[in-house]
Amino acid sequence: MEKIALVTDSTADLPEKFAQENNIKIVPLRVIFPDGEYRDGIDIKPAEFYKRLRSSDNLPKSSQPPPEDFINVYRELLKDYQEVISIHLSSSLSGTINAAQMAKEKVEGAIHIFDSYTVSLGIGLQIREAVNVLKKGYSANQVLDHLQKVRDNSATYFTLDSLKYLYLGGRISKAKRLMGSILNIKPILQLVPEGVAPAGRARNKPQVIKEVVKKFKEFGGSRTPAGLAIAQGDAREMGEKMQKALEKAFDVETSFFGDIGPTLGVHSGPGVVGVCMFFE
Repeated sequence: MEKIALVTDSTADLPEKFAQENNIKIVPLRVIFPDGEYRDGIDIKPAEFYKRLRSSDNLPKSSQPPPEDFINVYRELLKDYQEVISIHLSSSLSGTINAAQMAKEKVEGAIHIFDSYTVSLGIGLQIREAVNVLKKGYSANQVLDHLQKVRDNSATYFTLDSLKYLYLGGRISKAKRLMGSILNIKPILQLVPEGVAPAGRARNKPQVIKEVVKKFKEFGGSRTPAGLAIAQGDAREMGEKMQKALEKAFDVETSFFGDIGPTLGVHSGPGVVGVCMFFE
């Protein structure tokens, strides 16, 4: 039997090739349009989702996986693996990790649930680190200790092109949306263990990039950057500019550059760019 299997959910936005090469099982969340329910990354891909989102009069909804989805994955993996490490989006943003925990209680075997405290390719960086240390022969407890160090030394920032979807999703008031639109404010937000927190704002995209670089310099201090991931939702040009600026400022290569999937896109809308970096 193999020793340890890795599981995550679709909000990790992992590149398909990376997931396949490392046999990482992905449990999809759901996106619900008026015409039906779609499994994130399976029934609907980012390009189709953002096209529909831009043209839709109704804001779609997102839904966590049912515990049964995790039960099926865990039972199948434990036929060939001794243990499972299941890494998921922040519990402050979704009940997905609770569904995983409920499944764990119904499955016989060693299953370890880990709260990433982040989303998208920020989870991806943690999974990449888990893959790397598993290749070195780490035990499950050693992997979890390493993941906690990565999590504690990581920061995730993201910026939105519009406040429209935060307003439609009930995250901000109509007055804040109106004021942001009038002033053309581009908010910069940070993921913290408790959820989403304001981190700054800028009047245009070049200022956003400068501010994000500044935030990472403040967070990193004298430490060495060890991983960079950039995810964008229908905002490739901005994502590439952010990538270029961060690679230059920190002399680091990007580990992942990809698409923010439908589940997260429901809440951010098109034009979102998220960045995660961790330091050693």
